[in-house]
Amino acid sequence: MTRLRGRASLMVIIMISFTLLIVIYHILGNEVENIVPNKLNPRLKIEEVYPLSDLTENPQNVAHRQEIEAHIMGKVRNGGGKLFNELKYGKSNGEIPLFKGHKIVHLDLKGAPPKVSYYKYLLRLLKKLGATGILIEYEDMFPYEEPIQNISAGNCYTRKDIANIQKIAKENELTVIPLIQTFGHLEFVLKLEAYKDYREVPRYPQVVCPTYNKTLPLIYKMIEQIVETHPDMKYLHIGADEVYQIGECSRCMDTMFKRKWGKKQLFLDHVSKIARHIRNRYPGLSVLMWDDEFREILPQEIIDRGLHLMVQPVVWKYTTDPEASLTDQLWESYASVWKEVWVATAFKGATAPDRYYTEIGYHMENHQRWLEIINRYSNQITFKGVMLTGWQRYDHFSVLCELLPVAIPSLAVNLAILQASDLTGLPTETPTSVLQALQCEGIITLSIPEPQYGWTKCSYLGMSVYSAMLRLYSLVQEVSKMEQDNTFKGWLKSYNLKYSFSNPSHVERAVVELDRHKMEIMYIEKEIRSAMENIYDNYTVQEWLETYVSPLNDKFNQLWEAKEKILEKNVWPRRPLTKSDL
Repeated sequence: MTRLRGRASLMVIIMISFTLLIVIYHILGNEVENIVPNKLNPRLKIEEVYPLSDLTENPQNVAHRQEIEAHIMGKVRNGGGKLFNELKYGKSNGEIPLFKGHKIVHLDLKGAPPKVSYYKYLLRLLKKLGATGILIEYEDMFPYEEPIQNISAGNCYTRKDIANIQKIAKENELTVIPLIQTFGHLEFVLKLEAYKDYREVPRYPQVVCPTYNKTLPLIYKMIEQIVETHPDMKYLHIGADEVYQIGECSRCMDTMFKRKWGKKQLFLDHVSKIARHIRNRYPGLSVLMWDDEFREILPQEIIDRGLHLMVQPVVWKYTTDPEASLTDQLWESYASVWKEVWVATAFKGATAPDRYYTEIGYHMENHQRWLEIINRYSNQITFKGVMLTGWQRYDHFSVLCELLPVAIPSLAVNLAILQASDLTGLPTETPTSVLQALQCEGIITLSIPEPQYGWTKCSYLGMSVYSAMLRLYSLVQEVSKMEQDNTFKGWLKSYNLKYSFSNPSHVERAVVELDRHKMEIMYIEKEIRSAMENIYDNYTVQEWLETYVSPLNDKFNQLWEAKEKILEKNVWPRRPLTKSDL
């Protein structure tokens, strides 16, 4: 009996232990999966959900995270019980994707053009991720020749470079679509002395005057040189978006008065002339153009100009709710004009003009909503392809936003979303196909705010740039925390600095980390320079540093000098403080 009781007790202990293990298993399994992007606390700090480094993470967090990763990766490796995201987004499951059209990745070269050597890796990666082509917006990086050679940048690609990029694209079975602006966003031309008379508004170099007698010859010459250097091209994108100034110069107003036109008719006249020229001279080319200027124009007016036969619109919207402005009425209107349309999403460069890291969650939402739109209206109109735009500047004059290597995780995940087999929701973990393509170790949770430490476990070419940006971001957060401290706000305002009038003990406390910050920004600059120089030329590296690192370094130096000046004092003047106290 005693032996039986002992066995029974042992069985009870085993059952309790087994039950506890099951409970822990489910807690670990649900811990990551239950984070919903839309319900994330916007004030959540990165270090609270995904510590930046094993060096700064406490041992309990390290063990906890590794246990979660081992559990989930074990499920994937063993094949039994694949992750939901693997079933939905993986390529090996044999399921047919909802969207079967082109997936074209936009390369915006008006800022941070990569070295040609980087394309060999980049285009091979795009092919692996499921892209079918690239949309190259050369702007001033194209090597224009006589008589318009002066519109090219001093560091533009050579004709040999252009040929090499196309050769690499062909090796990876990627379609190459050049984009050339023909109406708005012609700043790179109109900023120049030689072309200031071409402007629609003399003060603003964005939009070309469509009625100036030298405008069309200039545009035709640009098109001619683009086409002759792309002998295998099947599509040409002529831009024509955001034509904000139109019908304002005396030439245009005179034309509109004589022909009894409005601004819409002036727009249609210009783009139809360009499209007809391309159709007549290069009959094998299909002409693409942005759609936004068509949205307020009646279908019959578009048809009357023949644009229903001469162009294919690219419907773009980069927000998380594109359906809010792209209404049923718009799709019905477009379906009455065109049999086929393209659409444009954004994988980077659409959240802030000076953001140097990419909000993956925002862009995932944009792609998911677009997939729903395509599914909803595909019985009315054919969606020929999606162009995943990656803007490098908001326009020719603006600062650089997210660099391409920093946004590659976003691009990879969003290409995976476009290959989804259903619309059940956004992924919470990075699909295995993406982890493999980017050579990542462990899982990466997508519901964590960017930038996050998870991507630094990947080994794609350009990860060192992402890692350096993450380090800069961490420093910026620390500085912000320092500046929000009451001691800093109360004793280191510009007034205190101007008169070197403050309490030394509070000043010392407020900037206790300043020396460390000064050292850190030096290390970051060195790291960023080293990471970028393999991908970009010195001009781009220097511009980026001057935009994002130098101002922070200057702030530290000015603050340090002011702090030293304050701490030198041990007597202070009576109030009121005057200029003589400076």
